[in-house]
Amino acid sequence: MKGPTVTVLMPVYNGEAYVEAAIDSVLGQSFADFELLVINDGSHDSSPTILQRYADADARVRVVTNPQNIGLAATLNKGRDLATGELIARMDADDICTVDRLAVQVAYLRDHP
Repeated sequence: MKGPTVTVLMPVYNGEAYVEAAIDSVLGQSFADFELLVINDGSHDSSPTILQRYADADARVRVVTNPQNIGLAATLNKGRDLATGELIARMDADDICTVDRLAVQVAYLRDHP
């Protein structure tokens, strides 16, 4: 089975204050061929519950949990290894992306191989 064009890779550590807005901005993209790979890096707040709610509601959202905090670099490397997309787009849990972010980035990368 062919994977999506883009894996949006989002590490989360205690991101309950912002992660819903970040995820909503990804799920609202005009470019629909993506997976959102969210890696919970051992959060101690309500982030795990929030993330699971999104994964249960939308098949494009995949949640992976680190049993303990391993840090940003190790979490990103893990995400790179788990990504199924042709391209990887980085996103932090406190970022908001415009509705055309992925469309613009994919178009640019296709036009400039």
